[in-house]
Amino acid sequence: MNHPRLVLFDLDDTLCDHDGSLRVRLRASFAAAFNGQPPPDLDNIVEQSIERSVFGTDHFQEILEPYGVSRPEALQAAIDTYVADRFRGLSLFEEAVDVVQTVSRRTRVGMITNGPSDIQRQKIERLGIGPLFPFILVSEELDIWKPDRRIFERAMELGQASPDEAVYIGDNPAHDVGGARNAGITSVWVNRSGQPWPDGGEPPDFEIQNLREVIEIFGFHREVG
Repeated sequence: MNHPRLVLFDLDDTLCDHDGSLRVRLRASFAAAFNGQPPPDLDNIVEQSIERSVFGTDHFQEILEPYGVSRPEALQAAIDTYVADRFRGLSLFEEAVDVVQTVSRRTRVGMITNGPSDIQRQKIERLGIGPLFPFILVSEELDIWKPDRRIFERAMELGQASPDEAVYIGDNPAHDVGGARNAGITSVWVNRSGQPWPDGGEPPDFEIQNLREVIEIFGFHREVG
């Protein structure tokens, strides 16, 4: 496919480094539990936390107790630090704005993101990328969550494109690639870390490690950033 009529972008870990931000946030939170003097294996504690859950703080006590954090005030310090700034360390990938701007000069663009409205809208405002997109669909606002095809169909209505004219770019194999496939849209998997495709899922139409590759794949030729 060259020059699609509509290119749709995911937000977290596609345009912005949500995974990196989470690690920054957890490091700060767990450091607070040790009164600012965390153990040498702090990174291991962070990875254990991510394996346990990427949502909330309910698992903090279970993660920290083996490291001697048993005082309620120490646990509360970790929780307070975590909730104080939900966007700690959040940033765009360095090529994101240039790529979206380049694509939007050649065709229509939009965004589809899963998540609570208040968090995702604040995130978009903080990153300053709202004006780049004629429309942004947040799953909670529609009560439709990727990979449900209906949220992609709504985006195609707004972008005035049929499935064979649309592309969806995202990092999540199930929600993004699977959702695009459910809607008959060309899928682009953003695999920045070079992970193998999960077993059992039909692979994406395209796989990239950097959004700049979209420029070449779909013929949006211009040197980017």
